[in-house]
Amino acid sequence: MRRKLSFLLAYGMLVLFGGLGALLLLWGDKAPRASLAENRMLAGFPELSWDAVKDGSFMSGLEDYLSDAVPERQVFVAGADRLLASLSLETAADKAQEADAELEAQLQAFAQEGPTVPPTVAPTLTPLPSPTPEATAAATEEPAQTPEPIATPAPEKDLSAIQPCTFTMTQADGRVRTVYTFSPDNVRRAIRMLNAYRAVLPEDGHVFCAQPPFPGLGFQLRDGSCIGWGGDLEDTINEYCDEGVYMVSVQKVLEQPLLDGEYLYYWTDHHWTPRAACYTLNAILAAQGIDPKPYDDYAFRPNRAFYGSAALSNPNIRSTAKPDTLEVLIPDTPVKGYRVFWSRYESNAPLLYDYGSYLTFLGGTQGPWRRFETGADTGRRCLLIGDSFSNCFVPFLVPYYETVHVTDVRGDYYDDANACWTISQYIQKNGIDDVYIVYSTANGVNTVHLMEKLLRCL
Repeated sequence: MRRKLSFLLAYGMLVLFGGLGALLLLWGDKAPRASLAENRMLAGFPELSWDAVKDGSFMSGLEDYLSDAVPERQVFVAGADRLLASLSLETAADKAQEADAELEAQLQAFAQEGPTVPPTVAPTLTPLPSPTPEATAAATEEPAQTPEPIATPAPEKDLSAIQPCTFTMTQADGRVRTVYTFSPDNVRRAIRMLNAYRAVLPEDGHVFCAQPPFPGLGFQLRDGSCIGWGGDLEDTINEYCDEGVYMVSVQKVLEQPLLDGEYLYYWTDHHWTPRAACYTLNAILAAQGIDPKPYDDYAFRPNRAFYGSAALSNPNIRSTAKPDTLEVLIPDTPVKGYRVFWSRYESNAPLLYDYGSYLTFLGGTQGPWRRFETGADTGRRCLLIGDSFSNCFVPFLVPYYETVHVTDVRGDYYDDANACWTISQYIQKNGIDDVYIVYSTANGVNTVHLMEKLLRCL
């Protein structure tokens, strides 16, 4: 009797879930969409093709779609969070926030006064050449799949004299506080990584690096509790890196605008704003002698009711703080986006806008590769490697590159099983000219495993 009851129960569950799956396939929303409660993109219905069925990616995508397409999913997610909160258990967002705080605390442990590094002179970078008819024609051709070696690595400079580098903040009373200390080993590791990337690029290629500070540091300049910030990490890296490598000092770029009260960090989110990202890219372009497009010359669609990841993980913020304004870039050209994974499979990816959260930018972080065809006829291509801070950086690359490729080597976003190519293979396969590496201070030079993985993936 018990076996019969168990069979009937199992059979009933099978019929119930089978029927639910059929209803979702018939009437469910097939497009990817943002989930504010989970701070990620929900899966859309996978593209059906023989290659996708053969390599298994269709069934994997179908499972993700059925899981994410449950009706009123946001209600269930929010209810689960409330239940966990009532039981004094942590939600996933709480854990993510605590993980960020723990990482920040680990980085703070490095904070100790170190010897002052003498001021250095940043290297002179070769300006990007103006596109020629020959270059434009060549850019329309399919890049060679197995090109000859591109560049010979320059002899490594003696890095033994490198001293600890610091990130400092000057308080309103004039005292200077060291926020981060970057050990000589970590600085040397970053230099070797950046030089290795430069070595696999064409002769006129560049590697650009930026390390945006977290919002909590920016707020201290905006509210007047600090009157300046600075550091010598970028100058040291620029002194010892090969020609064609440049690390911009985000602190120097954003310091005065923050002191002037500009809106460069969200109050309810853990990220910088598009304005801050644009200022940073424009400083990189200006260092090459390129006249960049000012932020206010772009067209935007504002969302004035934006509550970000900080509000999601802390209900008190949402109930007391005013919403942020999210300015969503509307590109001048018809950008097409693709997500690239496995060996021959591509799917449509979110464009550069059209969602109402920080997931607006590229639909959030996705792996292993994304490619954006910009419609800009420049004859150059770039690859951006970065964390979620880099997502709102990407749209401002559109006027300068005909294709923009994106990846993130952290965690599950990039691994050998789904990436198919090493980064150097991907660079050669797609004819990449420039590489941008944009990781926040929480994932930057002091994150040893990330610096090592960037080298390992190359």
